[in-house]
Amino acid sequence: MTGLCWDTKSTVWFTLKRSSFVCLGLASSLVCDTEMLAQPLARGQGKLLGCCMSTIYPNFGSYFNQVTPENAGKWGSVEGSSQGVYLWTALDNIYSFALSNNFPFKEHTLVWAGQQPTWITLLDSAAQRAVVEQWIDAVGRRYPSMSMIDVVNEPLHAVPPYASVLGGSGATGFDWVIQVFKWAREYCAPGVKLLVNEYSILGTDSATTDYINLIDTLKARGLIDGIGIQGHYFEFKGATYSWPIPRLQSNLNRFAATGLPVYISEFDINEADDSTQLANYRLYFPLLWEHPAVKGITLWGYMQGATSRPGAYLVRSDGSERPALKWLRIYVATPAVVSPVGLIDQPRDVTLVWQRSVPATSYHVQVATDSVFSSVVADTTVTDTLVHLNPLNADASFYWRVSAVNGYGESCSSTATSFATGNEILSVGRTASVPLGFELSQNFPNPFNPTTEIRYDLPGRSFVEIVVCDLLGKVMSTLVREVQITGHYRIIFSAANLPSGVYFCQMKAGNVRIVRKMLLLR
Repeated sequence: MTGLCWDTKSTVWFTLKRSSFVCLGLASSLVCDTEMLAQPLARGQGKLLGCCMSTIYPNFGSYFNQVTPENAGKWGSVEGSSQGVYLWTALDNIYSFALSNNFPFKEHTLVWAGQQPTWITLLDSAAQRAVVEQWIDAVGRRYPSMSMIDVVNEPLHAVPPYASVLGGSGATGFDWVIQVFKWAREYCAPGVKLLVNEYSILGTDSATTDYINLIDTLKARGLIDGIGIQGHYFEFKGATYSWPIPRLQSNLNRFAATGLPVYISEFDINEADDSTQLANYRLYFPLLWEHPAVKGITLWGYMQGATSRPGAYLVRSDGSERPALKWLRIYVATPAVVSPVGLIDQPRDVTLVWQRSVPATSYHVQVATDSVFSSVVADTTVTDTLVHLNPLNADASFYWRVSAVNGYGESCSSTATSFATGNEILSVGRTASVPLGFELSQNFPNPFNPTTEIRYDLPGRSFVEIVVCDLLGKVMSTLVREVQITGHYRIIFSAANLPSGVYFCQMKAGNVRIVRKMLLLR
């Protein structure tokens, strides 16, 4: 690959992290309609935003759309003290609450060395194996409508003392894990997603490699449907260290490459100080939420005094919200600016583009000549996620912002961003366009020697992998392997070191896979 660039026939696309948004008194220049904040936090979102639950919490449904029992679903809680005596009540209540509110229910967890029956180590090997199977059977039959289940919790950090009777490490290194997943697949209802769950993964490349090895072992046997990564605060930022954001992003991309959905299963920012908790929510939550492979985040901490992590709560005992929760409301509702951002010499009839906000029915857009919007030159409301302006003054600087609007009111505005106009007026057909779907065009020219152009479209932010393979499927060149935003792209591919023959260009993005045949003739 000799170059990667933007499509010159479309608006240049940039992204602005939504984590830069501030509101609710944190910046006096931004004003929010509090009625907008009264809507359920996760309503209409394309991802799950859930929370753990120890008991039925008040107003839970005003915030979250997925439920995980914090302790009630663990084997040590249900059958911990006496073999054959099952204490299902707490788990039954949480399960019923989830189903009655149409929330996906994820059982947590079948096997975890950290919380298991006290009596199991007193049994002989055959009996230990039998009771593990019985426990999995009992959970599968009792909760047929669960959406997901953490089959094994922390297999890399907490190997149970009875692992040897389940196969131990065996030939794969994970035979005991495989056996538990086989029983889960057998006894859970069809459609229940089987997940593995682990902590302290994204911060180190070696931990990511170890976890992917386990995941690939299960995936090869058709036993796993999703990846659980816990995401506790200490995994990102301990007392004397913090993992580099690029490393966290890179390892998250590696999990995306497995093709399995990723669930951040136990996210918390365990900080008693409001401002510190808020700052770290704004740093780490968008990193995870905006990744296309992440299909949901479950928070580990809701009500004060009702979580094992004392500083992770989001709602105080008097019912008031901490600043991090207030920010979270704005973050999921406020659209993100895409283009133009910080550019010079834009055409005078510029097109403004932003990311869709799921709860929005329309968008309020303002353009001004100053950053506090005292001199507004354009003020409009549209239902699309772009607006084409009438010609602005030439050779001038402007600021713009956008907010989401629906029946509850208006969200905060996005951070004001700037651009400067040149003296150009675009001709018809040169305005920006948002791709309608994923597309990999046929390379041109084809046949080619030795370079050819490859174009592709992304309708939304996606993890993209584009490779060139030979007839046997061997990857000869990796052209793209990263998260990219909405837009039209082109690559100039050079096959200078390849022999003549037939090759295939393959693109994987979102849930699609597209292949184009290419012919190299020398």
